[in-house]
Amino acid sequence: VKLQADTIILRIKDHSKELKLYPNISIGDPDLYPEIPADKPIQGLGSIVDALTTFQKVLQRLPKGKLSQIRIDLSTLLGSLKERMTSMRCTPKEPTNGRSLDILLQNNATHHITFGYFVLDRLKQFTQKMIGNLDQLKSC
Repeated sequence: VKLQADTIILRIKDHSKELKLYPNISIGDPDLYPEIPADKPIQGLGSIVDALTTFQKVLQRLPKGKLSQIRIDLSTLLGSLKERMTSMRCTPKEPTNGRSLDILLQNNATHHITFGYFVLDRLKQFTQKMIGNLDQLKSC
């Protein structure tokens, strides 16, 4: 899981370099777009899967291209975590923000480059946080 997460972080950093966006650009504070959970508390495997599923839904709605490999990596990581949930007999959580996420994606469909950068930055933050909390993989 750590290796898969590190790979996602590396690919996001490479993608950001290719876009040649200012590296310290701040696109909104953590309270902006609460549907995309960079700072959501990690409370076991279920909360990790829930957050990563949200990121997966968002990435699927962004244009393909350079994001394809990040999508594949995220899907692989999610698959591993879901298998772990099954083997631990964890009950999957219901998505926490389905309707509000759909509205957010509709409203930002025309700003896919900026919104994509924002989402990748949040994914990178969450993934780094997840790496620091790998002990949470031991509980549902």
